Amino acid sequence: MGSGFGRACSSQQTAGRRKKLGSFELRRLILQLTRITYFNEEEVKEWYKRFMKDCPDGLLSEHYFLRYFMKSFKMGGLEEKGTLARQIFRTFDRDASGSVDFREFIIGLSTLLRGTTVERLKWIFNMYDLDSNGSVTKGELIRVLKEVDVDGDGTLKLKEFVEGVRKNPGLLRPARN
Repeated sequence: MGSGFGRACSSQQTAGRRKKLGSFELRRLILQLTRITYFNEEEVKEWYKRFMKDCPDGLLSEHYFLRYFMKSFKMGGLEEKGTLARQIFRTFDRDASGSVDFREFIIGLSTLLRGTTVERLKWIFNMYDLDSNGSVTKGELIRVLKEVDVDGDGTLKLKEFVEGVRKNPGLLRPARN
């Protein structure tokens, strides 16, 4: 059983970026990921096996992630699901390469599944920081801005966001129009 993405890689889109890891490099990667994530060694190995089954070239492309996301989640309109899927993918794609390698995948997964409240809030913040400039503008997230923009400058710094949501967890609930 794979990670669920099916054959989610396209060697045409990712040519040249990924090379097959040798056993030494793979062992080193697994040990490193065990140290920096909330997964133990066996879990990292299992996730690696699943990821490589679905993405034999070692990269998950945005195109296939979007396709998987759109098919998997039945609720919501196509446009809003597509927007959300692109935001999630961008947050996983830490190097902005247009594809997610195993390291990016497992770090993001670890944060979402087992991260601390602050780590999850940072992940969510990065998802809403659409231009990756370290702040969220009113256009990106008006509701949160109104609640936690302490200095009133029209942007939200990570520290303001984390503290604001910690004080008011209801901000993470979807807005009702």
